Amino acid sequence: MQGGDIYVSRAPGRLDVMGGIADYSGSLVLQLPLRQACHVALQRQASAPGEGEPMLRIVSLGARDGQRACRFEMPMRLLGTTEQPLDLQAARALLTRDPATSWAAYVVGVVLVLAHEAPESSPLAGGAGLAVLIESDVPEGRGVSSSAAVEVAAMSALAAAFGATRLASDGAALALACQRAENRVVGAPCGVMDQMASALGREGALMALLCQPCQFQGTVEVPEHVSLIGISSGERHSVSGSDYGAVRTGAFMGLKLVQQACECRGQPQPRCLAQVSPEAWDAGLGAVCPAELSGAEFLRAHGEHLDDVTGVDPLETYAVRMPAEHAVREHGRVCEFARLLAAGPSEDQLERLGELMLASHASYGACGLGSPGTDRLVELVREERRRVARRGQRQVLHGAKITGGGSGGTVCVLASGGEEGVIAAGRVADLYRMERLGRGMESDFGAGIGNGVGGAPLTGKEQDGAAAPPTQCSILPEEARPGAAFLGSSNGALEFGVVRLRLPRAPSARRG
Repeated sequence: MQGGDIYVSRAPGRLDVMGGIADYSGSLVLQLPLRQACHVALQRQASAPGEGEPMLRIVSLGARDGQRACRFEMPMRLLGTTEQPLDLQAARALLTRDPATSWAAYVVGVVLVLAHEAPESSPLAGGAGLAVLIESDVPEGRGVSSSAAVEVAAMSALAAAFGATRLASDGAALALACQRAENRVVGAPCGVMDQMASALGREGALMALLCQPCQFQGTVEVPEHVSLIGISSGERHSVSGSDYGAVRTGAFMGLKLVQQACECRGQPQPRCLAQVSPEAWDAGLGAVCPAELSGAEFLRAHGEHLDDVTGVDPLETYAVRMPAEHAVREHGRVCEFARLLAAGPSEDQLERLGELMLASHASYGACGLGSPGTDRLVELVREERRRVARRGQRQVLHGAKITGGGSGGTVCVLASGGEEGVIAAGRVADLYRMERLGRGMESDFGAGIGNGVGGAPLTGKEQDGAAAPPTQCSILPEEARPGAAFLGSSNGALEFGVVRLRLPRAPSARRG
């Protein structure tokens, strides 16, 4: 096997601060790129005569839980040709048959999307194989976008290796291509905010994205007097309540009902629910959305809904009003959050930011996307606030909310900057962990130190002679112990770039 140069890329996970599931409804979203990241090393490999056909080989160094294989191989010919790449739907059926290796769809998916969308840079050209090595410390199933980190890192390396200059230089185009891989090949109906945060995030700031459909709004600095702390509930996604796909379907059903109502009233039709104001919703548009509606009844009366990555199942009954209302009100909450964060520091500012987060969390629950663990973490934050109020002390925890797709995963906690915020969040994490240990469970905790300052323990005591005020957040890898503090954010894949390792060529054999 003759290997070419090696391309190394890096893409971080993200903490969903505000916006979450409203991304597919056109909302503004605010995302923090985490310190934890996925690294991908990619190499083109040409088969020497007699060595067999070219192969796609993927090795994941993070497959330590025994739930999945650490290695995946398939002949390149099964992916089709430059002229006719394998259909994405067919790839989904092929790659998701075996749960032990279905994780490879995240990588194979971006290979195929690149082949379809940039045939001049197709990884299927030239008759060579591919070797891909993945190493990630973004914890899986915790709502911090481990999948987006893999996709963005893999696509970045592919774009560099095969000369896809537009994807290599345009973070939004790269993120959208990765989203298509996850929608079409993996089969997950995600929005684009995760991939955008992983591609375009900046250390020490929240990536702002207006999802109509993908308008990058730059970044919002996280001021020094604010800490954003992620605490994992220890619960994987979809452990209770309605699942993400059903809530998304219900939201798009609601959008169609609202559009039809606007058409009947001679009013402009919104393209997405985020374009419906809370005032218009309260004035009558919300009333056109029933609390629940069967798929069969919806299809019979209204036809297909407006989402191209989910379908309406005639045998299912969907919540409609709350998923739609969440999108309408969440956009307003996120816009206010961004404005407040940019304002000068004050106690009123922090308290209102916390109120917005708590309202978002409650709305997730009303949609059916809460979970016992995340609800308990938010309640522990409230209990800590009540304890502080009884003592007449200054509040340092201001709010909390479930993140990402909901139904488990991670809670984002808003705290005052400085050591006090870390200590208070540490008390919440410790109480939660003790409760879980009593039931034979554990949680993961991470607090972040931003702006390049070294880490500190949750107690705020000095470590190696130094301690520093936290300003951002981070999520510990699953195998890490609760109680440590880490750098909270990092640059996205576009800023990191791709490192090309040029390997020396083997000398030609001399003839005697």
